[in-house]
Amino acid sequence: MITVEKLVKKFGDNTVLKGIDLQVNEGEVVAIIGPSGSGKSTLLRSLNLLESPESGTIEINGVKVTAPKISKEEAYQLRQQTAMVFQHYNLFKNKTALENVTLSLISNNVMSKPDAEKLGLKLLDEVGLSKQKDQYPITLSGGQQQRVSIARALAVNPKAILLDEPTSALDPELVNEVLETIEKLAKGQTTLVIVTHEMSFAHKVADKVIFMDNGVVVEAGKPDDIFTNPKEARTKQFLKEYLHTDDYVI
Repeated sequence: MITVEKLVKKFGDNTVLKGIDLQVNEGEVVAIIGPSGSGKSTLLRSLNLLESPESGTIEINGVKVTAPKISKEEAYQLRQQTAMVFQHYNLFKNKTALENVTLSLISNNVMSKPDAEKLGLKLLDEVGLSKQKDQYPITLSGGQQQRVSIARALAVNPKAILLDEPTSALDPELVNEVLETIEKLAKGQTTLVIVTHEMSFAHKVADKVIFMDNGVVVEAGKPDDIFTNPKEARTKQFLKEYLHTDDYVI
């Protein structure tokens, strides 16, 4: 579904991604973990060209682009394959929950307004927010706003959903409602790539865990391998510091 080869991204003199290779299979849930500043979010944002790489190739669902010479049409075709769920929701404040979900479908003439609203109501119901369909973001909790953004991502029927630290801006008591929604997606065989600091969630839900540090993929494998028997010293140190234990079982 997703193949990345030798991806490099710089910000000025700072090389944030140093030749990343990545593969995500259809229906797979991949969790990307690592310390702050390791390049996790930059990698995710590069997958749909919110960040423009210096070099490397990205292929999603058969659509392949090669940096740095990526045309507008190539970028458009690549972006059509994914949907993004942002850390800070990025909802339109002047649109209701339902309007946020249906806006792109209607404005891009993907479907008629009645059909879009029918789909939007179905998706809001799936994330437990059908009763909030006419509410504006300011009246919703952070967890509810994030669930609206997940419904919005699902509305465009993407081949993969990219989630950039979807719970990091939430109050602790709101985290579980969003994680439960994402877990439901995972069980539905949706291809997901998630940057997260929720280690127990990654262990439970992911098919593959990728540990990044300093712009490189240090280690990748099944959750049990990464969390209970990491091979690389940097992975072991990160988990020890993050989990405050030498026992990696979480």
